[in-house]
Amino acid sequence: MHTFSNKKIHIFILLFSAMFLPFSVSASTAYIDTGHTDFFVGDTILFSVRVDSENKDINAVDGEVLLDHAARSVSLIDINTASSEFSLWPLKPLPSERNMSISFVGGSPGGFNSKDAVIFNIVLKLEKEGPITLTPSDFSVYLHDGKGTKDDVHAKQLAINVLPKKPDSQPVDDWNNVISNDKTPPEFIEAIIDRDPYIFDNQYFVSFFAVDKDAGVAYYEIKENDLDFVHAESPHLLQDQSLKSVVQIKAVDKAGNEIFVTPKLAPVPITGIPYKTYLVWVLVILVILAFIFWLLRFWTTTLKKNVQK
Repeated sequence: MHTFSNKKIHIFILLFSAMFLPFSVSASTAYIDTGHTDFFVGDTILFSVRVDSENKDINAVDGEVLLDHAARSVSLIDINTASSEFSLWPLKPLPSERNMSISFVGGSPGGFNSKDAVIFNIVLKLEKEGPITLTPSDFSVYLHDGKGTKDDVHAKQLAINVLPKKPDSQPVDDWNNVISNDKTPPEFIEAIIDRDPYIFDNQYFVSFFAVDKDAGVAYYEIKENDLDFVHAESPHLLQDQSLKSVVQIKAVDKAGNEIFVTPKLAPVPITGIPYKTYLVWVLVILVILAFIFWLLRFWTTTLKKNVQK
């Protein structure tokens, strides 16, 4: 009898646990991976910071990655978002003063569902032997549900041990492989000339944005007519406010590939009448037209009756 009771309790616990199991495993997972299992002094390794959304649509992430290592045991070679699923960066991945952490805020307007979405990549050169730990910290993942719902997040750290340099062997260099294989220039997503009362006191500026899926965009340059190219960031105030100069924008990726584009003038928006006021006036005009139509019918009907009399 006692054994039977224990079995019933055991079955109840299993059923109860099964009820809550989906909730315990449905949290998004932030993790870091690399294509290597062995690490040696002198290697330059690419680490990918990823998120597994666990079959949910997500559209934003923020947090930081902690880099735990002995002083001067690594060099931070690059941080890039070249292969990232996130296209909007209110805060691009930014290292702390001593490269002990990297903070970021990224978004994807259309949302996505993925088991291994890249958030950004970290390239480290291993300078000394010893342990190194990369840890996702204070991660937030937001669901693509129109409400900004924050998902639960499970973080997995990556711990590696750097061994002494291998004698008579060439160090691994992931970053050089990326650079040397990148033959494709960036692609401009946007390049327009516009103005806005809240930007540069309503003066004309050029807004631009390019992407590069391999090494990533390194910098932009811009020129007006025969002036020299100068480094620029979007939005960039135009010197020639008459818009008579030919403007060129150049995007250069980290492999040195270039692309040039001439920005187009943005369409002139309807001004003077705010959108909501415009709709109100449309409704008012429709009501007036309906009244005129009714009035004409009324007069016509009345006139017919008088004629018949």
